[in-house]
Amino acid sequence: MNNNTNLYPLSFKPIFKERVWGAETWVLSGLNRDASVIENGFLKGNTINEALEVYLADLVGAGIYDACGDEFPLLIKYLTVNDFLSVQVHPDDKRAAAMHHAYGKTEMWYILDAKPGALLYLGFNRDMTPEGFYSHCENETLPEVMNCITPAKGECYFIPAGLIHACGGGLTIAEVQQVSDITYRVYDWGREHNRETARGMHLELALDAIDYKKHVPNPTTSGVLADSPHFTVRLLEMDKQTEIDSSAADNFVVYLELEGSLGIETEGMAYRSAYGCLLIPASVDYWKIIPEGKARFLEITR
Repeated sequence: MNNNTNLYPLSFKPIFKERVWGAETWVLSGLNRDASVIENGFLKGNTINEALEVYLADLVGAGIYDACGDEFPLLIKYLTVNDFLSVQVHPDDKRAAAMHHAYGKTEMWYILDAKPGALLYLGFNRDMTPEGFYSHCENETLPEVMNCITPAKGECYFIPAGLIHACGGGLTIAEVQQVSDITYRVYDWGREHNRETARGMHLELALDAIDYKKHVPNPTTSGVLADSPHFTVRLLEMDKQTEIDSSAADNFVVYLELEGSLGIETEGMAYRSAYGCLLIPASVDYWKIIPEGKARFLEITR
């Protein structure tokens, strides 16, 4: 695709969210009510979705624009988890569309840091039934029937819609997900009994959204970390300039820094992000990745 639109690598203002369990930093969001604001170039001050309304397929690619329209299809964030994240599940596209007129939520977690004793809960450790699940929720014994993992820095966990999950404190996570913020909480580690910390619970909604089959966690640590209809994520490491030819492709690329930093050069101009996230529009065919020292980062496409 030829860049006849003058589009360029985009960086964004972060969106900070305080949570009862810690904090989120949204570095790229297509959610209409919380869309990321571009912070560089002639599009500065516009949201990603406002730019998408104007540049259409030139920004994201023809196939992606046909599927997603004027809402950028991803939400990318950093999680700082200081306390237990609720046991939760997210609906798939079909259920989310029917119940909420929204997209479902498939996601992946890349472990940036894990303190000693940090835990991850992912899927059931046995085949379950809705009745058995409901009973464990009422008895507050749900964690007993979930896989409890001690995650390590550099591991990636794919969490499809329907997979029940949670985590404990002491984790820093890079999350890539569909552009959805629908969460069904089913257990909140006792916080639901305290007026000051209680949040809405969604047990009845979750019953029809959960995958009740036994799950065997299988973290990835290199190469293609996640490959789904919603996103593909690769782990890259570079210590020298690398030229990229994307002329045969028709999709956007997002780079998310994990360690070190990197810049992008295209058409004689250099671009960096203070917050570790750069989006290369689909109409940009050639660029150089310029790491500072050794950089470790995610390449995110759809």
